Amino acid sequence: MGIRITLSAMRSVVALLTTLLVCSACGPAQGASGSSVVRSAVAGANAPGADVPETLAAATAAAQANIDRFTAGDFAGVWEHMEDSVREGITQKDFVTFYDTCKKTGAPISVRGMRLQPQDEAIVLMKVSGVERSRIMVYEGGVWNMQATEGFASHLGEPVADIIAKEEAAGLCSR
Repeated sequence: MGIRITLSAMRSVVALLTTLLVCSACGPAQGASGSSVVRSAVAGANAPGADVPETLAAATAAAQANIDRFTAGDFAGVWEHMEDSVREGITQKDFVTFYDTCKKTGAPISVRGMRLQPQDEAIVLMKVSGVERSRIMVYEGGVWNMQATEGFASHLGEPVADIIAKEEAAGLCSR
């Protein structure tokens, strides 16, 4: 009888340890409260069939990843993670030309989530040099993409040389 109890107790301990080992390998879920880890699901956010959660944490992580691309000067990567209407309204080549001509990179930008909105939108706040500005992230095709600013969206469909000339005339080119 003592051997049966010991064998049964050992089986229980092995089952418990196996469960703990499996659970610890999983880690927290993407977007789980308290997690500061940005998972790679955001890095390939425009991949067809991507399974990115429709949460504020996922929208914030996608925004931070896109802003990090901008800060690094990866404007082609930024274009890939803009909303569909941007990618339909300006070619990647023209987008890169515009950003190479008019935008300054380098300063770190932090992003924090503000709130989820109806109709697949999230508001995030971007902070650079102590100044915060809001941006909208849109959930389309199972991924979070950045919405163009109102000013930039108004130029979509125009030749890139015209966009640059207007931005320069308005004093908005920072290079």
